[in-house]
Amino acid sequence: MTFTVCAGIGILLVLAIIGFFILLRGDSFKSEKNKSIYIAAGVLQAVHLILYLTGLLDKIAQANVYIAFWLCAVVSLICLVLSVWMLLPFSNFKHGIKYLLMFISVLQVISTIIIFLLPEAGLPPLIEF
Repeated sequence: MTFTVCAGIGILLVLAIIGFFILLRGDSFKSEKNKSIYIAAGVLQAVHLILYLTGLLDKIAQANVYIAFWLCAVVSLICLVLSVWMLLPFSNFKHGIKYLLMFISVLQVISTIIIFLLPEAGLPPLIEF
């Protein structure tokens, strides 16, 4: 399990470094609005990742699983909406970071569904409807 965690963190760090270098190009933003959408999506995805990696989400889920679920769901869906907004044709985003942010936001939504709504190893899901 520790290898999986280390490999996952390593992959995320490599993706973050690639994204950072893409953003350093300087002239890649047409306006401040585009830049603020990128920053908002990146910050929300970082918050979501920090919740998972620090174990803070587990502590919240032990107190109230519904609060943890809705926190993850809202952050994931906002990231997904911002990522889709960046992919729309009328926005003039020029580089590949938009695809990276979209990929990460889809992974966030899938991980929220798997963690909270699907059964695992014969145990019932955390959230039952």
